[in-house]
Amino acid sequence: MTKKNNTGTNEEMDIVLLLKKISELFINLILIVFRAFRELFVRWKTISLIIVLGAALGFITENITKDDSTKEASVLLKINFDAGNYVYDAISLINQKIESEDEDFFSNDMGLSDDEEIMEISIKPIIDLKDILKSEINANEIRALFENLEFEDNIAMTEGFKSDYEYHVLSLDISSNASTASLKKIIQYFNGNPLFLGLKERRLQSIASSIFNNENTIKQIDKLIEKYSSTNNLEKSSAQLYIDNKTYLPNELIKIKITLEAQNEELKNERILSKETVMVINETNLLIDKDGLSDNKTIYYPILLVLIFIIASVVLKLYKYLDKLDRGV
Repeated sequence: MTKKNNTGTNEEMDIVLLLKKISELFINLILIVFRAFRELFVRWKTISLIIVLGAALGFITENITKDDSTKEASVLLKINFDAGNYVYDAISLINQKIESEDEDFFSNDMGLSDDEEIMEISIKPIIDLKDILKSEINANEIRALFENLEFEDNIAMTEGFKSDYEYHVLSLDISSNASTASLKKIIQYFNGNPLFLGLKERRLQSIASSIFNNENTIKQIDKLIEKYSSTNNLEKSSAQLYIDNKTYLPNELIKIKITLEAQNEELKNERILSKETVMVINETNLLIDKDGLSDNKTIYYPILLVLIFIIASVVLKLYKYLDKLDRGV
């Protein structure tokens, strides 16, 4: 019994000693960190010098790379008047001019200054499957469509009918000195095209004419229904509308009237969104700076250098302490 008690007591003492050693090591590590930070405060002149050197280095580097920085924009567009193919062709032309570095095109045709340089521009449709189902396309077109759909971040569409959709996303990278006004110049380049102006004028005239004709037809239907209700006789035609059907029922007229009213609402909504061939839907926050903290080098470099100095000081102190323990000093 005595031997067993002695063994248990020894094990407990070993555990206590182990915990004590761990506690001492932990306290010593805390002391090392404390002393390192205290030394940093004492060496404030060195840290200040590091901050000044980092800021100077960041300022110089930032100015050297300033011309290479860019902004990116993602613009939601509505393309009207069945002008999708023309807009896509215009985008292709701009890309060709970017590759050939045709400065005259950007300054004369697009009205961009030297500070408003386009690095990259692309356009993709926003595909609505409901529109696809409403469209009159044959089986081969449907098969080609679904073979080319890619459900990723952006839905890709076969080249055949990507421009037939109403809504599209215009993406571009432009120089850092560009602003929202620069984007307006690019959109105006599309809308100022004589072809687009002709399409716009023709479509707006067509919308106005359709609304006017539908409203006149609705008035004629109202007169016919009123006359039928009062006399129950439609043997004679209206002075403005001829109906060659003596048994024409008023409920059919009402259905036609409802259809025409619905058409007019759609046409009026279309007219609101058809002031230009290319309409920008998202007016605000179009430009996004690609710059983050690491791109603001005047601030980033001093912080980085100070952190490196602190970490190096702590690691050096820890190394000296561990080396001292290893040598048993």
